[in-house]
Amino acid sequence: MQRYRPFKLVLFLLTFHLPLIAQVNWKAPETIDTKKSAVSAASGRAVVVTANPLASDAALRTLAEGGTAMDAVVTAQTVLAVVEPQSSGLGGGAFLLYWDQSKQSLHAFDGRETAPAQADRDMWMTSNGEAVPWLHATRSLSSIGVPGTTALLWEGHQQFGRLSWGENFKKSIHLATEGFFPSPRFLRSISLAKKIGIKHSRTFKSTYLPNGSLPTQKIPFRNQKLASTLSRLAQGGVDEFYRGQVANDLIADIQLQQNSNERVQTITKEDLASYKIQKRNPICRKYRSWRICSFPPPSGGGIAVLQALGTYEILLKKFGSESTVNRWHLLAESLRLADADRSHWIGDPIDWPVPLKGLLEDDYIEKRTNAITIDNSIFRPLPGNPKGSEMLDFASQPRTAGGGTTHLVVVDVYGNVASYTSSVETVFGSRNLSGGMVLNNQLTDFSFLSNVSGKPIANRVKPNKRPLSSMAPVIVFRDHRPVLALGSPGGWLIPHYITNALIGILDLNLSPKEVVSQKLLSVQPDYTLLEKSGNWSSSHLNIYSGLKSLGHQIKYSSFGSGLAVIKWDKGRWYGAADPRREGKAVGFQ
Repeated sequence: MQRYRPFKLVLFLLTFHLPLIAQVNWKAPETIDTKKSAVSAASGRAVVVTANPLASDAALRTLAEGGTAMDAVVTAQTVLAVVEPQSSGLGGGAFLLYWDQSKQSLHAFDGRETAPAQADRDMWMTSNGEAVPWLHATRSLSSIGVPGTTALLWEGHQQFGRLSWGENFKKSIHLATEGFFPSPRFLRSISLAKKIGIKHSRTFKSTYLPNGSLPTQKIPFRNQKLASTLSRLAQGGVDEFYRGQVANDLIADIQLQQNSNERVQTITKEDLASYKIQKRNPICRKYRSWRICSFPPPSGGGIAVLQALGTYEILLKKFGSESTVNRWHLLAESLRLADADRSHWIGDPIDWPVPLKGLLEDDYIEKRTNAITIDNSIFRPLPGNPKGSEMLDFASQPRTAGGGTTHLVVVDVYGNVASYTSSVETVFGSRNLSGGMVLNNQLTDFSFLSNVSGKPIANRVKPNKRPLSSMAPVIVFRDHRPVLALGSPGGWLIPHYITNALIGILDLNLSPKEVVSQKLLSVQPDYTLLEKSGNWSSSHLNIYSGLKSLGHQIKYSSFGSGLAVIKWDKGRWYGAADPRREGKAVGFQ
């Protein structure tokens, strides 16, 4: 067996070629928490890791009261809607990967937002035939997809919950009513939303900038409208959100904010009433002695993780390298190939058939590795031609920007495991609110162009379609039992973060605490990114010069990963939260 020497991997942020306005960094809208250095870690029979301490504590309390991992997900998400609204909430969408220990079965629930029935493929094109400017699109009412988070939580709870639905809302209602002390990240996100643009949203300004000023860390922040909405949902369940008063208010609020001079294709009561989550088949692939499972299309993130790991494993066997520089080189090339495929072949299968099986076949991945050499980097690799794609003639989509997303992982005392990623897209989504809820702008994840040179783009806009996502909740199995769960926010970079973390844990046997702290690496089609913040070891110059000698164009960038990890080891679960954000790991025996 190939021996793996310890080495430090690094993951970094892609650069998106978008205008820089008001000093907003479109590359990384969620910036690093530079003042946080300690890693939050915990262990026990039950462990929770979320992006906010209040959500983690509330979810752990749910477990202590006899709840399942699914009950904890409902609790955590509703609390995050109050304390981390810039990243997720009931006005957004989510993916859930859930291991049901009693039935020894893995489930994938798709709560991704959908385009309205009236959407057309050129909704992001102007009358002049040009793409709508990205900044304008992020705040447009047309960017709001039919929210799926509430439907996912309800369906998951109906199948896997033990506590009552309403019980899991108590903490979020309390925090929205009585208030919480804002975190530094919460306040930074409000300031960032101001720079992106909030003039269009009276509801954002009245909620998050009362009297025109930022909330302070010394006074509890309250959201009474959200408290009322949460109370209604706690009592009325899913029907209240999609067919009840919450639904009526949501549509009325959107209509109230419409500008008669703007062409809007937005959601209707009928769109809400007809929304359904999709139960998908998880995608899995062997990596060494583990079986790694993630989310299928409309996410491209899971495919990218499995492809990158498969490519990396084959390359290590092929070249047998013991060089740290060469390992970094092979990881970068593996990520680049996976990126080329997901930007070309992946979309919602409601529109085009995705050649999923072909993309994950051993023969296909091995054939793709022929483009990679040990002594030179490839630039702008082309997508491959997997089986099942013979009748498809697509153009590749330009990459999309990152946005507001959160990830959490839970294991309960019954052995159930949840890996859950949720999002509202750009920071605070569209910055439009209804009932205190942030409304997403996920429809900006569609390609703004429906075709290039007459060739359709797989991720084009279509009525009732779900936009391409990079979210990739992961659960890893060994000997048919879950031993690891993880995920991260980060837009297009999510698969990069997760691939690095999986290599760190599975190949290097790093602990969750070590993995969330390690240096990471990311790529663009024609250059490689290294993290500019944090401390580098003395080997940094060797790594830098080594990659340069292999033809890598090196750039430095900050990034805002938010890895949440739990790992089974010697009879206990261990969890850790990424120190680049404000997450917290908690557990009990």
